Amino acid sequence: MKIEGKALIMGDNVNTDMLHPSRFFSLDDRTVRSGFLQAAAGYEQVGGSDLAGRVIVAGENFGCGSSRETGAKAFVLAGVRAVVARSLARIFSRNVRNLGLAAVECPSLPDLAPDTVVEIDLVQNRLYVPEASLGLPLTPLDPFWVKVFEAGGLLPFLGLGEPISQQPRSVSLPVYQGPP
Repeated sequence: MKIEGKALIMGDNVNTDMLHPSRFFSLDDRTVRSGFLQAAAGYEQVGGSDLAGRVIVAGENFGCGSSRETGAKAFVLAGVRAVVARSLARIFSRNVRNLGLAAVECPSLPDLAPDTVVEIDLVQNRLYVPEASLGLPLTPLDPFWVKVFEAGGLLPFLGLGEPISQQPRSVSLPVYQGPP
């Protein structure tokens, strides 16, 4: 399975409270979605746009902090296709994977320019950066998580629901076009 998208670049030690502040915790998808990136300085406008097809590319310890699932759900509601980081905080990676979002580690990930097209190959466990003719190894996912991802999340994997990505979206936002 391959996932391709333009990179939305984030740094090291990005805390879930920056990604999705607790004041946006809710059972209402519209409220959850409206909080995405609203405490991440310089990303507030980006967070309020439609990120369909984007891949979050980050550094070390991405998603550290709280264990709230709404922080992970905001990624899916925003249309993010995947997350690739040098390393992922354990609870965050578990939460996004439970929701069917690919979250992978690439320890040798170099710094990339914003909007660089990246391709994640979950079969070959490689990250490709076509414009740099670069292919990098990914830390292989456990086969269980590959099956969960293919099913669209843990609940669909267990036969208990539809993937969030196939549920009607409760909010319509402008598409993010990249930096000016």
